[in-house]
Amino acid sequence: MTFSKELKTGVFAVVSILLFILGFQYMRDSKLFQVSREFHVVYPNVVGLERSAAVTINGMKVGKVSDIKLINSQGDAVMVTFIIEDDFEFSKSSVIKIYRSGIIGGNNLAVLTNGSDPMIAQAGDTLVGALESGMIDGLIEKFTPIEKSLLSTLTKVDSVMLDLDQVLDQAAKRHLRQSMADLSSTMDQLNQTATSLNTLVQHNEAYLNNTFADLGRTASNMAKITDSIALINSATLLNDLSESMNALKQITAAMASGEGTLGALINDPSLYQNLEQVTKEAQKLVEDIKAQPKRYVHFSLFGSKEESSKEKDQ
Repeated sequence: MTFSKELKTGVFAVVSILLFILGFQYMRDSKLFQVSREFHVVYPNVVGLERSAAVTINGMKVGKVSDIKLINSQGDAVMVTFIIEDDFEFSKSSVIKIYRSGIIGGNNLAVLTNGSDPMIAQAGDTLVGALESGMIDGLIEKFTPIEKSLLSTLTKVDSVMLDLDQVLDQAAKRHLRQSMADLSSTMDQLNQTATSLNTLVQHNEAYLNNTFADLGRTASNMAKITDSIALINSATLLNDLSESMNALKQITAAMASGEGTLGALINDPSLYQNLEQVTKEAQKLVEDIKAQPKRYVHFSLFGSKEESSKEKDQ
C-alpha cells in the first residue's frame, strides 16, 4: 500500500502542529489535559482583591480568581469566582480566606482545608469565605492619617478664606469680581479668536500648502546655489583676480610714465593749452556769427545780385 505525497505532507503537518502544542504547554509548565474547576465565595468586603489574583494551598499556587461581582444592585455582598487548575481535592467545609501576599503583591486567596470533613468540594460549589485578621482595621488605619490630613487642610483653607474675607473690603471685592469677569470675557475672546483662526486656516489650507511648497522649492534652489558656490575653485578665482589687478596696475603705470597714445595725451602739457586755445577761438567765432550773421550766411528768395547779373551776361 502506497501513500501519495499530499497525504504524507498532511500527516507531517498535523504531527508538527501537535508537537508544537505539546512543547508549548510543556514550556508553560502546565498540564494539557487538565480540566479546571470553578468555585464561588461570598464576602462582605473583598478589601482590594483583583481578578487574576493567585489562589494558593499551603503557599503553592493552584489557581486564580476569574471574576469578582456584586451579588445584587444594593451591593450587600461581593461574589468571588475562582478556578482550581490543579487536581488537588479539598473538603466542602474548607475556608477560602483573603490574605495579604505582601506590601506590593496585593491580596490573594488561600484555601484552608478541613481534613475532618469527608465531603469533597465539587465544581460550582459556594464555599465559606473569611478575611485575614486585621485587614479591615488595617485599611481603616491607613485611611485615618489621610482623613486627619484632609481635615487639617480643610481647616486651614477655611481659616485663609475667613482672613481673606476680613481683609477685603466691599470695593476690593467688587474689583475682584470685576477682574474675574474681565478674565472670563478675555478667555471667551481668545476662544473666539482661536475659532476664527482655525476657520481661516481651514479655508486657506490649499493656499497655505502651495505657499509652503513654494518655500520648500525656494529653499531647495538656494541649497543648489550654495552648493554651486561651494564647488567654485576659490584659489583659481583669486588668482585670476590678482592677475587682472596686476595688468590694470601695469597699464596705469605705463600711462603715468607717458608710454603710448594715452600716456602722451595725459602727460603732454601742450595738449591742454591747444584745447584751451581752440575753445577760445570757437567761442569768438560763435560771438561774431551772432553779431554779424550776414557775413557768414547769404539767403535770398530771388538769389543775389551778382548771380542775376551773371545769368544776364550769359
